[in-house]
Amino acid sequence: MAAMRVARRPRSPWWILAIVIFLGALLGSVIAEALVGYPVLSFLSRDLFYGVDPPFTLNARVFTFTIGATIRLNLAIVLGIVLAIWLFRQLS
Repeated sequence: MAAMRVARRPRSPWWILAIVIFLGALLGSVIAEALVGYPVLSFLSRDLFYGVDPPFTLNARVFTFTIGATIRLNLAIVLGIVLAIWLFRQLS
């Protein structure tokens, strides 16, 4: 009996998914900013910040090296990312 081949979708490159996630986060951020004025939906725009604050700085006299990053999360950003990934999977 011959082995059956299963048809597989071609996979998109990882960087396209990273761009889709970034655009989803950006969309969620815009939605969160738009909902600040509505008290009923204000829970969607309540922010959580994670990261290094203040940034770490190394001064070696010849050069200065600074490392710092902060991630802003809220429910609208998470919903934007989920929506963007869902649309990406539907279109690809």
